[in-house]
Amino acid sequence: MKRRAFLAAGGLALGAGCSDLLGDSKKTEQSPPPEECAIDPSVTPGTSDWTSERGGAKNTGSVPSDDVPAPPLRIDWTYTMGGHMGASPPVVAHETVYTTNLDREVHAVDAKTGEHRWQANVSVSSAAAVAGGRVFVADDRSVTALDAMSGEQRWRTDSDVGAHLLSGGVQATERTVFVSGDIFVSAFDAETGERRWRLSTGLETKCRPAIADGTVYVGSDDTYLYALDAETGERRWRYKTDGRINCDPAVADGGVYAASDDGNLYVLDAETGEKRWRKEVGTVGHLAVDGGHVYVGFGGQYGPTMNAFTAASGTACWSSEEYVSGYASGIAASSEYLYLPVGSLSGSYSETLGALDPNTGETAWRFQNSSARFDNGPAVADGAVYAAGMGTDGLTVARFVPKD
Repeated sequence: MKRRAFLAAGGLALGAGCSDLLGDSKKTEQSPPPEECAIDPSVTPGTSDWTSERGGAKNTGSVPSDDVPAPPLRIDWTYTMGGHMGASPPVVAHETVYTTNLDREVHAVDAKTGEHRWQANVSVSSAAAVAGGRVFVADDRSVTALDAMSGEQRWRTDSDVGAHLLSGGVQATERTVFVSGDIFVSAFDAETGERRWRLSTGLETKCRPAIADGTVYVGSDDTYLYALDAETGERRWRYKTDGRINCDPAVADGGVYAASDDGNLYVLDAETGEKRWRKEVGTVGHLAVDGGHVYVGFGGQYGPTMNAFTAASGTACWSSEEYVSGYASGIAASSEYLYLPVGSLSGSYSETLGALDPNTGETAWRFQNSSARFDNGPAVADGAVYAAGMGTDGLTVARFVPKD
């Protein structure tokens, strides 16, 4: 149900619940970024919609500057779901927000008003991916396609397609749905659900595939990053690292950005697989590419950190200790702001939604609230930020817009 009452004094008090622009970030003294670290607003691989958990088929987490709201933000509406497993990161397409309760519910909500559009009761343990007028979700054994406008089930794969099918994620184009999991990467016809191909990597594949220019890019526990023909599954190249690859790869400007458990970030030529550069960064949880930069969230000896590097050469630009890594968190990057989970300064939860300056890494804003946590996502589309988490009444999705 829609929860505008959630915004009242008994829930989220907008007057005192949201902070203004803050200058209280955790700072460590660092030199000004080199000149080559200047943001290039024209380099934006993202699109206006946010059609999968990492922004789109290329997994860049990138947002065009015109679609990014300027903080401080306030909550415009909230929507509460049933269940207790968790709220998946929201995706946004067709002026609709799609989310799941990671159990047996898929929800569609009007992006502007928060009004409920439909609910589909299907087994689901993933975030949604939207393409070609369909919403695709998966559980451990099956993939389901729903009509994006009505929620009507279009098809569902048989349970014997593969045990433990999903451990990575769902990605989709208008023609094909790609799913990683178990020791396979599988492709299904988006219209019929018929399996087109399946490739065995030999070990578990936890990455969400990235799709660009007819090629599927996916990493595996076998330490390789694979480039596969999207139509046939035929291997075009593979690149070996010295550790498992669990972080979703991203594709931008002819490069593939992939992080390995060997502690390195690799940038490879998307067509040939040749290494452009490598940077030792630690264990990477999430990455995003925008404005000529790659933003890397990783864990370390003293806690999680967000670092920025130039996409062309890997030159270090800045580091921030504000980033908080969660099981379903991510980065929404633009040349104006980076929206991501940051540390909370008050309340019951240690993390909250925040924004960093992509030029310096300094904290531009954080959402202050004592009774809610919005750390799953975020998604950015049409001048608003969408995030999911736990509200006073349960699993909740919220839309954030600039304060008047």
